[in-house]
Amino acid sequence: MKNENRTACEVFSRSMGFIRPIKNFNIGKFAEFSERKTFKESNALSAGARHSELLKMAA
Repeated sequence: MKNENRTACEVFSRSMGFIRPIKNFNIGKFAEFSERKTFKESNALSAGARHSELLKMAA
């Protein structure tokens, strides 16, 4: 497929409570966006495991 036949993909991000396309970000906001980490459910603790971990830290 030739590049001129492709449709550009627009990426959106939630910033300050608003969903905006990242192409409209200023330099500072784009730098902040680039440093963000993506949430992966497989890496998250279950609610019960997280609660136990917090209780241990509080003791």
